[in-house]
Amino acid sequence: MMKEAGLNLIKKFHLRELNLDFMGYELRPNDIFTFHHLIVPSCKNGPYAEWNGAILCGGTAHPYLHIIGEVDYDMFYAITKEMIIQNIKGYLDRKNLLEIRRILKEFEQEYLKDKERCKFTIKEEYLKRPSLDEPLTRKRVIENK
Repeated sequence: MMKEAGLNLIKKFHLRELNLDFMGYELRPNDIFTFHHLIVPSCKNGPYAEWNGAILCGGTAHPYLHIIGEVDYDMFYAITKEMIIQNIKGYLDRKNLLEIRRILKEFEQEYLKDKERCKFTIKEEYLKRPSLDEPLTRKRVIENK
C-alpha cells in the first residue's frame, strides 16, 4: 500500500489521468505505481517524502531504473536529475520526459549492441514507451489483455 506522500504525488501530477509515470512509462494492466526515492535513497534511510520522490510503474520503469543504476551510474544520475527537476516543477514536463527518453535510448544502444557488456536482461516491456508527441493532457487508457 502506497503511503500518503506517494498518493499526494500521484494526485498532484495527475498521473492516473495521464497514465504516465515520471519516466514517461504507461501503467499497464495489473501493474501499480511505486514510490522511488530521488535524492536520499531508501538504503540510506531516505525519507518517504514528496520532495524526495518520483512515481514509477512497478513492472517497468522502476526495475529498469535500478538496472541502469547498477550498470551505468552516470546514466542513472542523469535520469534521476530530470525526475528531480519535474518534482520541483510540480508537473510532468515533455522536455524532461524527452530527455529521459534520449538517455534510455543511449543506454540501450550502448549496452544492447555489446553482448559482452550486457550481463543483464532488458525485458521487452522496458523498450515499450508511449509517444510523447501529444500534449500531456491525454486521458487514461489501459487495454486489457
